[in-house]
Amino acid sequence: MPRPIRPTDLYSLESIIDPTLDPGGARVVYSVAWPDEATDETRARLHVLDDDGARLLVDGHRDTRPTFSPSGERLAFLRAEPKTPAVPAVLEADGTVTTLEGFPDGCGDVAWLDERRLVVLAPRRPDDQVGVDDDELKRRPRRIARLGYRFNGRGWTNDRPRVVRVVDIATGATTDVTPVDADCSAMAPARDASAVLAVLPDDDAELTGANGVWLHRLDGSEPVRLTEPGGSWTAVGWTLDDVPFATGHPVAAVTDIDRPHRLDPTGATRPIVFGTDDVNCTALLGGSASPVVIDGALLLPGIRRGTVTIDRHDLATGDTTVRVAAHGVVTAFAATSDGARLVGTLTTPTRPAELFDFSGPEPVRLVALNEPLLADLDLVEPEIGQIESTDGAVVEAFLLRPPASAPTTGNRRPALLYVHGGPMSTYGLGFFDEFQMAAAAGYVVIGANPRGSDGYGVEWARAVVGRMGGPDWDDVTAVADHLAALADVDPERIGIGGGSYGGFMTAWAIGHTDRFAAALVERCVSNWESFIGTSDIAPWFAERYCNATIETDVEAIRRQSPITYAAANTTPTLVMHSEEDWRCPPEQSEQLFAAYRRAGVDARFVRFPGENHELTRAGKPRHRVERFGIVHDFFAELLGGGRYEESP
Repeated sequence: MPRPIRPTDLYSLESIIDPTLDPGGARVVYSVAWPDEATDETRARLHVLDDDGARLLVDGHRDTRPTFSPSGERLAFLRAEPKTPAVPAVLEADGTVTTLEGFPDGCGDVAWLDERRLVVLAPRRPDDQVGVDDDELKRRPRRIARLGYRFNGRGWTNDRPRVVRVVDIATGATTDVTPVDADCSAMAPARDASAVLAVLPDDDAELTGANGVWLHRLDGSEPVRLTEPGGSWTAVGWTLDDVPFATGHPVAAVTDIDRPHRLDPTGATRPIVFGTDDVNCTALLGGSASPVVIDGALLLPGIRRGTVTIDRHDLATGDTTVRVAAHGVVTAFAATSDGARLVGTLTTPTRPAELFDFSGPEPVRLVALNEPLLADLDLVEPEIGQIESTDGAVVEAFLLRPPASAPTTGNRRPALLYVHGGPMSTYGLGFFDEFQMAAAAGYVVIGANPRGSDGYGVEWARAVVGRMGGPDWDDVTAVADHLAALADVDPERIGIGGGSYGGFMTAWAIGHTDRFAAALVERCVSNWESFIGTSDIAPWFAERYCNATIETDVEAIRRQSPITYAAANTTPTLVMHSEEDWRCPPEQSEQLFAAYRRAGVDARFVRFPGENHELTRAGKPRHRVERFGIVHDFFAELLGGGRYEESP
């Protein structure tokens, strides 16, 4: 008899990430990742699939981002030992692994320049810190001259800009390609090894968030800027005939979707968009899909109504067609240059990401994971619904009813309404432990994509700009009404929760209504006024969404801040935050918690040490399990669902 999923099952659930193909398409190398209870870290090991079947390739602690050399004889990847950052490593044909030295602060990306050299994206210490031990570095004062001096997940970055570096594998000799004082966010070497594309911040990036694409030739000639100032570019690459391209949009100051653009290698003309659909090509549903080049086209992810497809963008015509669509979310993919072999990872509501062959008309699973555990779990397929909002807008929602094995609480059950982060993100048809755990505890769970979400076109995403807490709140209200009207839901026992923007909306909701019986406000934005001075993406993110600045319209900033309405809250509230969250800094929750306590609200505050904004997705395994226990116990107390300790 299947049983409910429980938090400790996280330790046993594996996912496939980072698939890559050798040039001939005969071998697929991929990482199998899982939250490891023994080391309290997320581990990953490289596997290979070829004519002899699937098997372990190398047994590292955390090996990710594999990529074949041009000949297919060698494999570069990132290796992280316990409690240390990832550094470049090379697997030789004879099975030996060489870990490259000289990266004390780790490495964020690795690619082949040619058969003997790598291009890496790595932080660079100033000369006066090279060779200095960590204790001495921690003692020294931090000298900061501009905003953007720390970044979520990376920590302090003011003296650690990422540079593009060429590394000779045999000698270890390195050469910095990009400026040592500019933090590079993406790079791609040319196929002929003559140049590297790099995404670098504009001079005013600390205030605007704008960046540009630069061409750095390796012959020592002056770099060439390929985009106008003021853009927002996320990824770069080269077509098979050596034409550079980038994904993003040319005006950073507006909320927009990312599209592919052809670049002029001389910098003489503006980028030319060749993606024709109103679809974002930057995946945000937990995947790592990046541009894949094939003959005559680019393959890019496409976020469509809660799914992620693989889209084919024709380089000659600019036409966009869906190459792969499935009932789920494609999280990464790789292809041979002729496009004949296409593999990738796909997750569905009841299965974490697994390896598929996408070459034919229908996806074919190549490697299945978690079979004994999944056979033992009573997981739930979501019901997809369309809910009409107050002004006639139609909001897509995903409803999960408790499985048969869940605890029963009478004819009508408690319910939970979740709001995703972003706001330009989306709930979808991938495996989401939050929803499955809540349904297993006996709740009817609903997650919707209100205005501001991704996957429904640029106008839907822009609908909340300057109106945060406006049309999005109307949509959330409509979803709550729909949930309360269900025959199997007790309208007096509905809770609401969410993280990041979802925390914003939860705090907004309980400041505007008393209909919810409990609220989970997690890693929230509560006060745009202080967020502007403390977040790693400040101040441009707040200006972009509030359509105002403190200097021009502070009242608009305050009007769109949940803290303004905190005194009206009467809902018992659990506030949660990670202490190293620099995206939505802890002070956002501190202010909110203090306001609730001053208002006499039953408010509790939980802080997770050593975690950042990604706790629920990539935090320490023990903290992820503990978090579920805290959340379940809180909702059980107020709504009557199953408690964590009641799990078998």
